Order: sequence, then structure tokens, then C-alpha cells
Amino acid sequence: MKTDIRLENNAPRAGWRQRVEEAGLIWHGADGEPYWTEDEHLVLTMKAAETLEDAATELHALCLEACEEIIRRDWWGRLAIPESAIGLVQTSWMTQDLSLYGRFDLAWDGKGDPKLLEYNADTPTSLLEAAVIQWQWLEEVAPESDQLNSIHEALVERWKSVSENRIHFACAWENLEDRQTIAYLAETAEQAGKSVELLDISDIGFSPGGRFTDPDEQDIDKLFKLYPWEWMAQEPFFAEIGQERPRFIEPAWKMMLSNKGILPILWELNPGHPLLLPAYLKKEELHSQGVQFWVEKPFFGREGAGVSVMNRGDRIHAGTSGHESEPVVYQKHANLFNAGGRHFVWGLWMVGDECRGLSARGDRSPVTGNLSRFFPHRIDG
Repeated sequence: MKTDIRLENNAPRAGWRQRVEEAGLIWHGADGEPYWTEDEHLVLTMKAAETLEDAATELHALCLEACEEIIRRDWWGRLAIPESAIGLVQTSWMTQDLSLYGRFDLAWDGKGDPKLLEYNADTPTSLLEAAVIQWQWLEEVAPESDQLNSIHEALVERWKSVSENRIHFACAWENLEDRQTIAYLAETAEQAGKSVELLDISDIGFSPGGRFTDPDEQDIDKLFKLYPWEWMAQEPFFAEIGQERPRFIEPAWKMMLSNKGILPILWELNPGHPLLLPAYLKKEELHSQGVQFWVEKPFFGREGAGVSVMNRGDRIHAGTSGHESEPVVYQKHANLFNAGGRHFVWGLWMVGDECRGLSARGDRSPVTGNLSRFFPHRIDG
């Protein structure tokens, strides 16, 4: 009997490593662990794909409503947003600085409603795999099937909303995955008719005239930065951003959504919402609801770092170490889809205000980490 979600075995494409590398995915494994392989893939019914897509669309609306409430109620401390950044975030929201993309991570085992685990609203990666690599796989392996994936076309169209003709793309250059991501995004911008420049975030300068500049002393008209806003707030140049604020993508208002502190706020504003999990800043509040199985998440953790899965006070799973000095969110545990000995998290990609793609990561641990494998998907029936 076929279910709404299943994991299927399949024969890898001949020469698949060369194929994905030619498409830009140079890094497809590390430390003997595969990140992308082609011996398994996920199959969803159209109903399952639409359930995830609709959930992302509704969660996006809830997040935008939450931004309004955060500003109205001065909930900056609840998000660990420094005082020096509050005015920047407020102005960015009120002027509706353009957002390019984001990724919701959802738990769903195919039963009931999907549940929001977190929102990667500022610096989501695995974009190349989601937009290009799994689509290429689909066309060559299962061309008769469909895929929840129009990310590439949506990104090209979104860049046309940017009035500037030249766009700089910056990241921490030593991070290969980040370099791949900005190189791919730069390609989508070029297809929208933009000229592009790539650089290390550390190479950004500041001119006497009050403009951010690149190593060639060219003014930066628009900057896509794959560099978290909370890191930016710690940089010496942060005080200089001021009037340069509109030049940044993702915009400063994403600071309200890109840390786990948004989870208790969403729950408080929408108690009992079927797409949300109970979440609090104090574990006692979670316990008062009778919850004995929960997850502890640092505000700014990424790739599972600092995450602990707790059962009646015992830590039963943990991600990599880190973020020990950060505030923590306590969120009720949600069942993940399990197949082939792996736990799967669904990534729903927003471009602008629309859900335009689905990706999936699977791991033998229930805590998704940097090496959690990417699984392509197809829609069947």
C-alpha cells in the first residue's frame, strides 16, 4: 500500500558526481559521510506536497503579523536584539525593505498538520541543491514526475524587483558552502539582467563619503550578504550602516524572524495554532502544560549546534556543541518522518511572499546537522 510519503531506492545516474559538480555542487560529502548520493529519494503524493506548501504560506503570514506585534509591543529584549539595532530594524520594516528568500523547517510524518521547527529567515543555505541539483536529477531520472520546485525561476523574477543594476554578493569566503550559495544567487541575478561582483565580507570598506565600497573602491549599490545580522551587529562598522540600510539583502527586519526567540512569540500570539508547537523561554512554562518531551534550542544556533532533545529531563540526543552563552527556547517535541533509519526535516523555500520549493534533509540522529544528507524528491500521484 502506497502512503503519502515514502522513501524509495533507485539506481544512481552514471557519472553522477561529475554531473552535480558541473552544476556547482562541488561539496557532496565530508569525513566519509555522503551529503548528496543518488541511491534513495523521497516520493510524495500531490496532496502531501500541497499540505507542506500551504503550511509554509500560512506560516509566512503569521510571521509578518508577528513583526507588527514585536514593533508595537517593543518586544526587542525577547529576541535578544541589541539596542543599537532597534532603530535600524524598525525603519527597515516600516519602509518594507525587499526580502529575497527564506526557508521554513517543518516536522511532518504525514499525519495531522506539519509543525514549524524554525524559520531560517536570514541566511538559509542548501539553496543550490534545492533549486538546481534535485531538479536536474528529476529531469534525468524521473521526467514523468513533478517536483515542488520553481525556486530558480522565482529568484530570477525577484531580482527584477531590485532597481539597482549592479549587485555585490558577500560571504565568509573560507566557507565553501557559502561561496557556492552566493555564486548561485549571483547567477540568478545575472539572468535577471544584473551585473554582479563576489567578495569576502571582510573586504567591504567604508569611504570618507559614507558609502560601503568593494576592494576596487567601487560603491556598493546593493549587497546580498550571506552573513547573519547578529554577527553584523558585532562588527565595528555596524554603527555606520544607518543610511546604507536599504542596500542590504536580506533586510534588517529579518532580525525579528531569524532567531529562535520568534517561536515563543508566535505561540503566544497564536496559542493552539495547528502549525505551531508550544514554545517558551522558560522550561517551567512548558512543563506546566504537561509536556515531558521537548527540544532546547539556542537563539542563534545553526545546523543543530547547541540543540538538545530532552525526555523527562534526560538528554537523549544532542547536536554539536556551541552557543552555550545564548538564551534558550524550549519547544515541544514533534515527530519527524522516519524511513530507512533516518529522521527527515522538510525545508519549504519562500521567495518573496510565495512558497516556491521543497527540500528534505535526513539524518540518523533526530537533530539535523551540517552533514545531514540531502534527499531529492518527486511527486507521484
